[in-house]
Amino acid sequence: MKILHLNSYYIDNHLYAQLYTEIDVDIQQRVYIPIKINREPENEVTLKQTELIFEKIIKPIHKYNYFGKIQKIYKSICSKGLVTDIDFIHAHNLFTDGALAYKLKKKYNISYIVAVRTTDIELQYRLMWHRRSFIHRVLKNADRIVFISNMYRDKLFAMMPKSLVAELLLKVLVIPNGIDDMWLNQLQKPAAIPLDYTVKLLYVGQIIERKNILLLIEAVQRLNAAGEYDYTLTIIGPEGKSEPDYFKGFVDLIQSFPWVDYKGKINAGEFLKQAYRACDIFVMPSKYELFGLVYIEALSQGKPVLYSKGEGIDGFLKNYEAGRAVDPDNVEAIASGITYIVKNYENYTDFDALMLPFNWKNIAAVYKKLYVRHE
Repeated sequence: MKILHLNSYYIDNHLYAQLYTEIDVDIQQRVYIPIKINREPENEVTLKQTELIFEKIIKPIHKYNYFGKIQKIYKSICSKGLVTDIDFIHAHNLFTDGALAYKLKKKYNISYIVAVRTTDIELQYRLMWHRRSFIHRVLKNADRIVFISNMYRDKLFAMMPKSLVAELLLKVLVIPNGIDDMWLNQLQKPAAIPLDYTVKLLYVGQIIERKNILLLIEAVQRLNAAGEYDYTLTIIGPEGKSEPDYFKGFVDLIQSFPWVDYKGKINAGEFLKQAYRACDIFVMPSKYELFGLVYIEALSQGKPVLYSKGEGIDGFLKNYEAGRAVDPDNVEAIASGITYIVKNYENYTDFDALMLPFNWKNIAAVYKKLYVRHE
């Protein structure tokens, strides 16, 4: 069989290439990637049974003309004959890829599954009321609806009519993203001993507003002023290109804090692995986080994590003693969460069971079963 992936976020997320690599072993794939006209293809991979098709097609005006954007991309897919030998469609987000899959199903009668991302919920569905009735049809016509966390399923369904939710619940699957095999092949146990006076905190992520880095710094500043422990904060991550003023404010702020060590951007690999192993606690109280695989990477190296209540990772960690969930808008809550982990550090003993759902081979096997049902 042959799968058509519709993936308008491919170039911004290297995780998809790992999924396609695992699926490529058994199944032919065509991946259509519509990108902005000022972007270039990224994350290109060469696979035996997989074809990546990048198209510069999204214009600035499409930000204000949603249905025009969908129609333009849809016509392009049809004119290029990208569905002529396709057995099934995998749409990797709801409002763009899912909308296209729905239109293609109506024309070609090809079944599809659709994934729901945080931007689909927090930006599109929450704010774009005029698109809701169309998106309801997209969801109703999907064979399956995939969320990477129970939390995001619940967030979306809380905004929907109860009768629609009852209909859609039968189609829902929760399938997380995976982490690189490097982390799974080199698991580390937690130290499981009390911390000394010096506590080493680590943040890994972009320097953008929703990651909440400035409030985190303020929380650590308060903890250092209290004097019970001596906290250091290592920050790894690139500037958010769309938020230069925020990054400048961040750089200006940390100049006055000798306990902050900003490393800049570091690619995944041995250095990042050593950074996780060198810290005591991973801290990222970000908002609107789709999932945040950096939390899982940190846990794989034996480090408890500070994360935000109600975000994607919260749904997976609720039943585990793996750190602390906090209100990301409350500096005192962030500080208290860090203190809680410090005081209970010896109780973090084993995170191995948490790693099982995040193996790409296992995740790909789940998707393959969904595809093959339609062969």
